[in-house]
Amino acid sequence: MARKLIVLALACSLFGSPVARAQDALILSIGAMHLAHDQQTVAGQEGVLQAGASGAYGVAWEKRHYNGIAYGAEYLVYNNAINTAGHSGNVASRLLMLTLKKYHRPWAHIYPYVGVSAGLADTSLSGVNGGTGVGPALEVDGGVEFEWAHSLGLYTELRGLYVPGGVIYGTRVNVSGVGLYAGLSLLF
Repeated sequence: MARKLIVLALACSLFGSPVARAQDALILSIGAMHLAHDQQTVAGQEGVLQAGASGAYGVAWEKRHYNGIAYGAEYLVYNNAINTAGHSGNVASRLLMLTLKKYHRPWAHIYPYVGVSAGLADTSLSGVNGGTGVGPALEVDGGVEFEWAHSLGLYTELRGLYVPGGVIYGTRVNVSGVGLYAGLSLLF
């Protein structure tokens, strides 16, 4: 019984918090990604992927409603260097996902949120028996948006990505990991 009351209290706080006015948002962000699996078999060869990604950025659009629910789409890009026996190359990851988030407004101009996303990931391998594979992408995220003008805000996000990657030469290149992003949100 106590567990049901805790779940009910969490649900009420998640979906019952007051929120901002309804609006659209364009979010531009840059960040840092860290891979969960840096040693993998890639294209039939044992390889080591650089755990820290380079060139990590994202672009998102959201439609926000009065009740704090937001839905939209997100495009993420990040790259990781790879080294195998005698070869080096690059793994480029491009993700296109549909998003669903819940924003809260505990204080004026501060909007913490939680969200989930699902979509597709295109993983390209170059320099080491190049190839491309498409696979699923899932994300859970949370963060805070700090709105300092009615049409501009600072956007922060911590995301956990599950991206088993596409099959390249019979092997999945797993680019799952954790990322920390910051950027601007343009509200209109």
